[in-house]
Amino acid sequence: MKKIFKKMVLTALALAVSCSLLPIASHAASTRKCYTISGGNTPVYSDTGLSRKYGTIFGSDELRVIDVTGRYTKVTYPISGGRTKTGYISTGAILWGTSGRAYTSRARITTYRRPGGSSYGYVDAGDRVVILGNSGDYTQVKYPVSGGYKYAFITRSNANQYLTGGGTSGSSNTATSLQMPLDNARCTWRSYSNWSWGNNRNGGGGGRVYHLGIDIIGSNDNVRAAANGRVAASGWNGANGNYVVLQHNLNGQTVYSFYAYMNRRNVSAGATVSKGSVIGTVGNTV
Repeated sequence: MKKIFKKMVLTALALAVSCSLLPIASHAASTRKCYTISGGNTPVYSDTGLSRKYGTIFGSDELRVIDVTGRYTKVTYPISGGRTKTGYISTGAILWGTSGRAYTSRARITTYRRPGGSSYGYVDAGDRVVILGNSGDYTQVKYPVSGGYKYAFITRSNANQYLTGGGTSGSSNTATSLQMPLDNARCTWRSYSNWSWGNNRNGGGGGRVYHLGIDIIGSNDNVRAAANGRVAASGWNGANGNYVVLQHNLNGQTVYSFYAYMNRRNVSAGATVSKGSVIGTVGNTV
């Protein structure tokens, strides 16, 4: 045990030494440009506590970001006479998030200064783009430009289609059609032409009840993803037994598929899945 522990310590030390020889990129290493999100007047402060106001940023002012923290951001902004001034603003005035997942863009995407605002350039195909947050119909991104980066906004539909649909790894979330979740699937019951009604299994079995789904069987027990997507939820509850919820981007629209009563779940929340991949097995866990 002592020899193993010593080897682990030496390995960690070796990594620390080698890392110290590499250049470390700081927040201020490259220029980052942006506009305020609201477009209105934004107060600027001389201190990181944001208590001593000493200037104002207007909606038409392009900012240069020097340093970012969760609470405040140090920026340089234009003032009269072609001069600039440096101060601190609330981070929420320019950012929906300070970090996020990176994606490689699969197309050229128009960017905007703020949601619903003027054009601010574009993300090019092949650019490495960080998603900082989503709200309404827009997604905030950080993307590379000549000499640094920009914080800007793209439409959420473009983000789904050209960024998050492919992701950094795994399968694409984009889809054009859904498949049945079981091989050679067929419905186990029906009422006339409506597959959404079933027998009341509670309270003596009288009458009919509305059924939010269809009960199906197949030629084997493998439950398959109806389309490429992401696992939005995976768990168990008293109403649905073992269940999985998948989120898909179906022809530009967000669609969810729900799988219940499974004997086993093969996927966890956050994972990506391919159309037809096995996400669990048929069961009766209610």
